[in-house]
Amino acid sequence: MSRDPSKGVFADILRVSLLVVVFTAMALLVQRPDVRKLFFDMNTIRSELKGTGEVSGCIYSGLVFALAGGILNALGVPRLWVSAVGGIIYGAVMGSIFSILASLLAASILYLAGKSILATVVERRLGDKVNLWKVRFQENAFWWVLYIILFPFSNSTVMSLVCGSCKVPFIPFISAALVGFIPLAVVFATYGSGGAKGNIWQIGLATLLLVLSILLRSLLKRWFHPPKEGSGTSAGAELDG
Repeated sequence: MSRDPSKGVFADILRVSLLVVVFTAMALLVQRPDVRKLFFDMNTIRSELKGTGEVSGCIYSGLVFALAGGILNALGVPRLWVSAVGGIIYGAVMGSIFSILASLLAASILYLAGKSILATVVERRLGDKVNLWKVRFQENAFWWVLYIILFPFSNSTVMSLVCGSCKVPFIPFISAALVGFIPLAVVFATYGSGGAKGNIWQIGLATLLLVLSILLRSLLKRWFHPPKEGSGTSAGAELDG
Protein backbone atom coordinates (compact mmCIF):
# COMPACT_ATOMS: atom_id res chain seq x y z
CA MET A 1 0.00 0.00 0.00
CA SER A 2 1.63 3.27 -1.13
CA ARG A 3 1.95 6.37 0.99
CA ASP A 4 0.06 9.54 0.20
CA PRO A 5 2.78 12.15 -0.61
CA SER A 6 0.60 14.96 0.73
CA LYS A 7 0.46 13.25 4.12
CA GLY A 8 4.25 13.02 4.21
CA VAL A 9 4.59 16.74 3.45
CA PHE A 10 1.98 17.59 6.09
CA ALA A 11 3.82 15.44 8.66
CA ASP A 12 7.12 17.21 7.89
CA ILE A 13 5.48 20.64 8.21
CA LEU A 14 3.89 19.62 11.50
CA ARG A 15 7.20 18.35 12.89
CA VAL A 16 9.11 21.47 11.86
CA SER A 17 6.39 23.74 13.28
CA LEU A 18 6.40 21.85 16.58
CA LEU A 19 10.18 22.19 16.89
CA VAL A 20 10.03 25.91 16.16
CA VAL A 21 7.31 26.42 18.78
CA VAL A 22 9.11 24.40 21.48
CA PHE A 23 12.55 25.99 21.10
CA THR A 24 11.21 29.50 20.49
CA ALA A 25 9.16 29.24 23.67
CA MET A 26 12.28 28.04 25.50
CA ALA A 27 14.31 30.97 24.14
CA LEU A 28 11.67 33.52 25.13
CA LEU A 29 11.40 32.09 28.64
CA VAL A 30 15.17 32.05 29.15
CA GLN A 31 15.33 35.74 28.20
CA ARG A 32 12.96 36.74 31.01
CA PRO A 33 14.85 37.82 34.16
CA ASP A 34 11.91 36.90 36.42
CA VAL A 35 11.87 33.34 35.07
CA ARG A 36 15.63 32.94 35.54
CA LYS A 37 15.44 34.31 39.06
CA LEU A 38 12.49 32.14 40.02
CA PHE A 39 13.47 28.81 38.44
CA PHE A 40 17.05 28.63 37.18
CA ASP A 41 20.06 30.48 35.84
CA MET A 42 20.75 28.79 32.51
CA ASN A 43 24.23 30.31 32.19
CA THR A 44 25.28 28.94 35.59
CA ILE A 45 23.86 25.50 34.81
CA ARG A 46 25.64 25.37 31.44
CA SER A 47 28.91 26.49 33.02
CA GLU A 48 28.72 23.79 35.70
CA LEU A 49 27.91 21.04 33.21
CA LYS A 50 30.75 22.06 30.89
CA GLY A 51 33.28 21.48 33.66
CA THR A 52 35.90 23.82 35.04
CA GLY A 53 35.61 26.36 32.25
CA GLU A 54 39.03 25.42 30.89
CA VAL A 55 39.49 23.67 27.55
CA SER A 56 40.59 20.40 29.18
CA GLY A 57 37.57 20.45 31.48
CA CYS A 58 35.21 21.06 28.58
CA ILE A 59 36.74 18.24 26.52
CA TYR A 60 36.58 15.82 29.46
CA SER A 61 32.97 16.82 30.14
CA GLY A 62 32.14 16.45 26.43
CA LEU A 63 33.63 12.97 26.23
CA VAL A 64 31.64 11.90 29.28
CA PHE A 65 28.54 13.37 27.62
CA ALA A 66 29.32 11.49 24.37
CA LEU A 67 29.73 8.21 26.27
CA ALA A 68 26.53 8.67 28.27
CA GLY A 69 24.62 9.95 25.23
CA GLY A 70 25.83 7.05 23.11
CA ILE A 71 24.68 4.49 25.66
CA LEU A 72 21.31 6.20 26.08
CA ASN A 73 20.91 6.42 22.30
CA ALA A 74 21.68 2.72 21.96
CA LEU A 75 19.02 2.03 24.60
CA GLY A 76 16.39 3.92 22.62
CA VAL A 77 16.74 7.63 23.42
CA PRO A 78 16.48 9.48 20.04
CA ARG A 79 19.81 10.84 18.81
CA LEU A 80 18.12 14.11 17.84
CA TRP A 81 17.30 14.90 21.46
CA VAL A 82 20.82 13.95 22.52
CA SER A 83 22.00 16.53 19.98
CA ALA A 84 19.60 19.13 21.39
CA VAL A 85 20.92 18.56 24.92
CA GLY A 86 24.47 18.79 23.59
CA GLY A 87 23.61 22.15 22.06
CA ILE A 88 22.05 23.36 25.30
CA ILE A 89 25.16 22.49 27.31
CA TYR A 90 28.05 23.10 24.91
CA GLY A 91 26.66 25.43 22.24
CA ALA A 92 25.98 24.74 18.57
CA VAL A 93 29.53 23.85 17.43
CA MET A 94 30.86 21.74 20.31
CA GLY A 95 27.38 20.34 20.94
CA SER A 96 27.28 19.08 17.35
CA ILE A 97 30.70 17.43 17.68
CA PHE A 98 29.97 15.69 20.97
CA SER A 99 26.50 14.56 19.87
CA ILE A 100 27.92 13.11 16.63
CA LEU A 101 30.44 11.14 18.71
CA ALA A 102 27.54 9.87 20.84
CA SER A 103 25.58 8.85 17.73
CA LEU A 104 28.59 7.03 16.25
CA LEU A 105 29.11 5.14 19.51
CA ALA A 106 25.44 4.13 19.60
CA ALA A 107 25.50 3.09 15.94
CA SER A 108 28.58 0.93 16.55
CA ILE A 109 26.99 -0.77 19.57
CA LEU A 110 23.77 -1.49 17.69
CA TYR A 111 25.67 -2.62 14.57
CA LEU A 112 27.58 -5.20 16.65
CA ALA A 113 24.35 -6.28 18.36
CA GLY A 114 22.64 -6.70 14.98
CA LYS A 115 25.59 -8.69 13.72
CA SER A 116 25.66 -11.05 16.70
CA ILE A 117 23.08 -11.52 19.44
CA LEU A 118 20.15 -9.79 17.71
CA ALA A 119 20.76 -11.04 14.15
CA THR A 120 17.99 -13.64 14.21
CA VAL A 121 15.55 -11.19 15.81
CA VAL A 122 16.17 -8.58 13.09
CA GLU A 123 15.81 -11.12 10.29
CA ARG A 124 12.60 -12.48 11.79
CA ARG A 125 11.09 -8.98 12.14
CA LEU A 126 11.96 -7.89 8.59
CA GLY A 127 11.24 -11.21 6.91
CA ASP A 128 11.85 -11.21 3.16
CA LYS A 129 12.86 -7.54 3.26
CA VAL A 130 16.25 -8.63 4.62
CA ASN A 131 17.13 -10.16 1.25
CA LEU A 132 16.19 -6.94 -0.52
CA TRP A 133 18.44 -4.89 1.72
CA LYS A 134 21.29 -7.38 1.42
CA VAL A 135 21.19 -6.91 -2.36
CA ARG A 136 21.18 -3.12 -2.01
CA PHE A 137 24.05 -3.14 0.47
CA GLN A 138 26.08 -5.43 -1.80
CA GLU A 139 25.51 -3.02 -4.70
CA ASN A 140 26.67 0.06 -2.80
CA ALA A 141 26.73 -0.17 0.99
CA PHE A 142 27.95 3.38 1.63
CA TRP A 143 25.29 5.15 -0.42
CA TRP A 144 22.36 3.05 0.78
CA VAL A 145 23.33 3.52 4.43
CA LEU A 146 23.77 7.23 3.81
CA TYR A 147 20.35 7.42 2.14
CA ILE A 148 18.66 5.83 5.14
CA ILE A 149 20.43 8.03 7.69
CA LEU A 150 19.72 11.25 5.78
CA PHE A 151 16.02 10.39 5.71
CA PRO A 152 14.76 13.03 8.20
CA PHE A 153 13.36 11.54 11.41
CA SER A 154 14.38 8.03 10.28
CA ASN A 155 14.94 5.27 12.81
CA SER A 156 18.73 5.04 13.06
CA THR A 157 18.41 2.31 15.71
CA VAL A 158 16.70 -0.04 13.27
CA MET A 159 19.10 1.01 10.51
CA SER A 160 22.17 0.06 12.58
CA LEU A 161 20.67 -3.28 13.58
CA VAL A 162 19.75 -4.08 9.97
CA CYS A 163 23.24 -3.16 8.73
CA GLY A 164 24.77 -5.47 11.31
CA SER A 165 22.36 -8.28 10.46
CA CYS A 166 23.08 -7.88 6.72
CA LYS A 167 26.84 -8.03 7.40
CA VAL A 168 27.51 -4.60 5.89
CA PRO A 169 31.30 -3.95 6.13
CA PHE A 170 31.96 -1.75 9.15
CA ILE A 171 34.07 0.93 7.42
CA PRO A 172 31.43 1.85 4.77
CA PHE A 173 28.78 1.68 7.48
CA ILE A 174 30.48 3.97 9.99
CA SER A 175 31.71 6.31 7.24
CA ALA A 176 28.18 6.75 5.92
CA ALA A 177 26.93 7.14 9.49
CA LEU A 178 29.45 9.93 10.14
CA VAL A 179 28.41 11.84 7.02
CA GLY A 180 24.71 11.16 7.54
CA PHE A 181 24.58 12.12 11.22
CA ILE A 182 26.09 15.57 10.66
CA PRO A 183 23.07 17.48 9.19
CA LEU A 184 20.48 16.75 11.88
CA ALA A 185 23.09 16.80 14.67
CA VAL A 186 23.93 20.36 13.65
CA VAL A 187 20.24 21.26 13.33
CA PHE A 188 19.25 20.03 16.78
CA ALA A 189 22.41 21.25 18.52
CA THR A 190 21.67 24.68 17.04
CA TYR A 191 18.06 24.44 18.23
CA GLY A 192 19.29 23.53 21.71
CA SER A 193 21.89 26.29 21.76
CA GLY A 194 19.39 28.89 20.54
CA GLY A 195 16.82 27.83 23.10
CA ALA A 196 19.31 27.87 26.00
CA LYS A 197 20.82 31.24 25.04
CA GLY A 198 17.54 32.87 24.08
CA ASN A 199 18.91 33.37 20.56
CA ILE A 200 16.00 33.52 18.10
CA TRP A 201 18.42 33.87 15.17
CA GLN A 202 19.95 30.47 15.93
CA ILE A 203 16.48 28.92 16.03
CA GLY A 204 15.76 30.47 12.64
CA LEU A 205 19.04 29.11 11.27
CA ALA A 206 18.26 25.63 12.63
CA THR A 207 14.83 25.73 11.00
CA LEU A 208 16.36 26.72 7.65
CA LEU A 209 18.88 23.87 7.90
CA LEU A 210 16.09 21.41 8.77
CA VAL A 211 14.04 22.46 5.75
CA LEU A 212 17.11 22.03 3.54
CA SER A 213 17.61 18.55 5.03
CA ILE A 214 14.03 17.61 4.13
CA LEU A 215 14.55 18.91 0.58
CA LEU A 216 17.72 16.82 0.38
CA ARG A 217 15.64 13.75 1.18
CA SER A 218 13.43 14.46 -1.83
CA LEU A 219 16.47 14.81 -4.10
CA LEU A 220 17.91 11.54 -2.82
CA LYS A 221 14.62 9.75 -3.50
CA ARG A 222 14.78 10.83 -7.14
CA TRP A 223 18.48 9.93 -7.36
CA PHE A 224 18.10 6.39 -6.03
CA HIS A 225 14.81 5.66 -7.84
CA PRO A 226 13.70 3.06 -5.24
CA PRO A 227 10.88 0.69 -6.24
CA LYS A 228 7.37 1.62 -5.19
CA GLU A 229 5.73 -0.28 -2.38
CA GLY A 230 3.17 -1.79 -4.73
CA SER A 231 5.91 -3.67 -6.58
CA GLY A 232 8.37 -4.16 -3.79
CA THR A 233 9.50 -2.02 -0.90
CA SER A 234 10.33 1.66 -0.86
CA ALA A 235 13.85 2.46 0.30
CA GLY A 236 13.92 4.00 3.72
CA ALA A 237 10.20 3.60 4.37
CA GLU A 238 10.50 0.27 6.14
CA LEU A 239 13.24 1.73 8.32
CA ASP A 240 11.35 4.94 9.00
CA GLY A 241 10.30 5.40 12.58
